Amino acid sequence: MKRVLLLVVGIAMFMGTGCSRSADKEADNFKQVQTEDQAMSAAITKAKESSADFVRAFHEQQPGTKDFYVKKPYPTPSKNNEHMWIEVAAERNGVISGVIANIAEETSEVKLGDAVTVKVDEISDWRYLNGNKLVGGYTIRYFVDKMSPQEKAEFLKKAGFKI
Repeated sequence: MKRVLLLVVGIAMFMGTGCSRSADKEADNFKQVQTEDQAMSAAITKAKESSADFVRAFHEQQPGTKDFYVKKPYPTPSKNNEHMWIEVAAERNGVISGVIANIAEETSEVKLGDAVTVKVDEISDWRYLNGNKLVGGYTIRYFVDKMSPQEKAEFLKKAGFKI
């Protein structure tokens, strides 16, 4: 059965979840989610449907907003997808450019620090901070919702943001 590869905690570079480890996170943060998981599919759909909100916020860069990231799936040798966080540097005409912000677990398509482009319609999630509040980050919210109260409190403390 196909799996979508996702990371529970990717706090080091972008304070969110991704589909790989960030440079200084442990392998036990790496999680696989069934492709058929309806809640995850809904999170990705919500991110896709609201991607224009992300693009607008990125261009406006209101005071207090920072840490703009998008997530894109990359193919793996096992014919699955590994969703990688990308730190956004620019957006023009529906194309986002940035750098890979995770260490890949399975995909060999990209690696940490690679310059990449992604079409807005390829995004599987997006996130930024407004002050210390997470905006977007629908796959992050998916995982946080599955945490125990203690795990959630620990995650949010380490992440440095509120949901």
